[in-house]
This record gives sequence, structure tokens and C-alpha cells, in this order.
Amino acid sequence: MLNLQTVLRAFQENGLRQDKQFTQDEILYKLDNMGKREFDQDIAQQIFEQCRPIQENLKFVYRLADVSQTLVDASLILYEKIKKAEQQLKQISQNKAVCEKQLAETSVYSDTRFLFLTLLSAKNIPLKLKYTNCQIQLILGVTNKIAKPEQQYDRVNPQFNQDFEFQIPPMITTLTIQFFIQTNANPPFLWGQSYLQIQQLDDQALKCLELQLKDQQGRELGASIEVEAQIVLNKHQYLQTQLQKFDQKIFTLENDLNEYRTDLDVIERPFKIKLIKEQSFKQQQNDVFEQFDQHQQMKQGEQPTPNQLQALEHKEQILSVLQSEKHLEQFDETPDAPEILQHGVIIFSLYGLITLFVCSAKPSFLDVLVYHGLMFTIFMDMFETFHLKLVGGGLVGSIFYDILWMKQYNFWWFSDDQNNPEWGLRAQTLLRFVLILTYIQFLYKFVVCYYIYQFHRESIDSTKRYSFTIWGIQYKVGRNRNSSYWQSQ
Repeated sequence: MLNLQTVLRAFQENGLRQDKQFTQDEILYKLDNMGKREFDQDIAQQIFEQCRPIQENLKFVYRLADVSQTLVDASLILYEKIKKAEQQLKQISQNKAVCEKQLAETSVYSDTRFLFLTLLSAKNIPLKLKYTNCQIQLILGVTNKIAKPEQQYDRVNPQFNQDFEFQIPPMITTLTIQFFIQTNANPPFLWGQSYLQIQQLDDQALKCLELQLKDQQGRELGASIEVEAQIVLNKHQYLQTQLQKFDQKIFTLENDLNEYRTDLDVIERPFKIKLIKEQSFKQQQNDVFEQFDQHQQMKQGEQPTPNQLQALEHKEQILSVLQSEKHLEQFDETPDAPEILQHGVIIFSLYGLITLFVCSAKPSFLDVLVYHGLMFTIFMDMFETFHLKLVGGGLVGSIFYDILWMKQYNFWWFSDDQNNPEWGLRAQTLLRFVLILTYIQFLYKFVVCYYIYQFHRESIDSTKRYSFTIWGIQYKVGRNRNSSYWQSQ
């Protein structure tokens, strides 16, 4: 995890002193060099928006300490978001497993009514109560269930977020919700209660209700209980719906988790080497103190354990350093492009060759532009969603142009007059060859469309960075690439 001193020392080692101010471009340039990759522009913009600029010589500069502290704060916030998302994902996965088990045990046909209730929160509890603990008791017939608030909850608006299931007995029409509070060591006592009428839920739709709390004399207390409730007649169908909701929540949380981890990697990457060096140094210090303690024990005649003798060997320190260097090398590696993208480059190249022959007798300026756009994706690092959409639109336009061109020369093919107004009779053979090749190119363009779609899918994630190997030459392609380079294989 980042800390302020680590960030400041890393900047200082790269030529940025703490007591000076720097422009946004100067700081970003150092972050690019330190991380060996272009720092994400959107994250950088958010970082600098949190810092107060200083106007100096008609330009805005920033204190390095402010930028460093903002980077540390952003790192902490992302760690908290990742931790919270992981906990939510774990909880939802457990709930999904319980739901799947219940679904396997539930009959498709059932005449029993069920009440599914989510206890969300209590609202507007008076501050004057000064209670130390609280709980809510749910009573339906002889069924009694207790809900406790989340840890570190707000005393005014405690959050519960717990799900309950009740089997509705015959002739029971009311669910009682009781709010108990406890002060210090005193036993809990009933402060307020509310009632949920089952008749309100007979339409089987999920309803969000805010039930007013009243005292035992029926007077409103100004506080309320917020719940979501639903009557279910077919439990099997309801559980299937819940499973779909769990899958959707898991999908959303996994996407959020990947986004948080990607942002955290962008922020911490420029300081990874410094962090690993400091951790290695601290580990070496701990090893030295441990060796000193073991040496003192040996002097006092105590027999060291086998683990202590093994810790005395200096080879472990060398191994840890080598592993750290290996980790850094793996961190900088760029994954090879998927096989389908590698094939796509070959498909695009063949499209260019066909276009070259077709252009000998047919005006194909749009096809030439499309081919250049396809090649720019790799060789000019235009691995972007908008660029690929633009190229795909040009390709679709060229397909309509081919239809019009082939329709015109289809009449010429079957006519008695084989003269061509542009080339005359001598061009008859060439024009027939180009027309056949245009038919082939027309069908081939649908294959190109498929591979453009594959490139577009991969370009949606702005952090994607791939290494293409074409004819023994390797290219790094992606928005956050370090640089394109030539390397013979």
C-alpha cells in the first residue's frame, strides 16, 4: 500500500524535489517514465482536480506534496472499495448457493403462500435516546425472527439489509415489527413497533414500504422502518427469479472489482519498484534483528530450532531479491494478442492485396481508405473503439458502392456492345477479370467485418495492451502501451 514518504522519495529520485512546484505535464511525464507506461489520462485528470493549482508565470503549477497525498488517498479509497466489493461478492455468492439449494428442494407446484421480506433500515431515531445497541424483532403468527444492524452503524439511521422468509399461516393477516433498544448493561426494552398488513401485498408485486413506528399507546414516534416485501405463491418460480438477480449482481460486482483493481494498478505502478525495494530492505532489517536474537540465545546455551538455523543462512536473502526482480520483469510483460486477432491482421493484409488488383480498373478510393485504417490499427497504434467503428462504417459504405458498381457492369457483361467508354475494346479482358475479382472482394468483406468486430470487442477495455508478431516483427499495441518497437524473432 502506498504511503506519502514512499511517493515523495520516488519523485525525488526521478528529479522532482518536494520543495518545488511543477506543471501537470511535468508530473505526468515523470509518472509515465516511472511506470514505463502512459499514465491513464482520466485518472490523472481526477487526481489534479483534487489538488489546488498555483498560478506562476501565466501557467498553473502544483505542489508535489499535494499531488503525492492525493495519490495516496486515491490508493486507500480504492483498497477500501476493493475490500467492500469482495465482501459483497462473497455474501451474494453465499446467498446464491442457499437459493440454489432451496430451489432443488422446492416443488414446482405449491399451494402455500410465502412472505419474502428485506429489512432495509430504521430512519430518524432520535439522538436523545443515546442507546448502545438495538435490534428488530419480526413476528408472524408463532414465528419470531430477530435482526441486528450492521457493524459500525449510524445510530440515527441504522442499516440492517437482511432477508427473511415467512410461511404465512391461515387466518394470519399482520406482521409485527418491533424495535428494541439497549443502554449500557440494561436489558433491551421495546421502544416502538409497526405493523405490515398482508392484504397490502396481495398483488404479488415487490413493494418498498416505510412503516411508521408507534409507542404502546399508539402515538407516532417520528421514526420509521423501511422494508421491501412480496407475497409469493409459487416459490419455485420466485427462487428462479432470485437466481437471475444474483447472477446479475455478481456480474456487476465483478466488473466493478476489475475496474477498481485496474485503477489501483495505474496509480501504484509508478511506485512499484520503490515499494518492493523498501519492503525488501525492511525484511532484511528484520532478518538481521532475528539473527542477533538467535545469536544471543546460542551464547546463553539455548539450542536453536532447525527453523532458526535455516533463517541464519544468507541464501534466503539473495533468493528473495531474485524473486522480487523476477516479479518486476513479469509485471512489465505484455501479453501476446489472442489468436483470432493475429489471424485478423493476415485477413486485413489479404484484403489490401485484393484491393490493389481491383484498383487497376475500378475506382476504389473508399476501399483504399478502409485498408489504411485497418493497418493503422496495428502499425500506428490506433487500437481504439472510435477508430474501429469509423473503419467499420467505411467498409459497410464500400459494400453498398460495390453493389451499385456490379449492377452497372452486369448489364455490360451480357450486352452486345463490349466497348468500354474509358478503355475501349482492348480493356474487355481486364474489365472482366476486375469484375470477377470485385465479386470475390464483395464476399470477402463480410469476413473482414467479422474480424473488425473482434478487434472492436477487445478495444472496449481501454487498459488492453497486446503484443502482435507479424512476419518476425513484434508490435506492442494498446492505448497504454509504452512504445511500439521492432524486434526480430
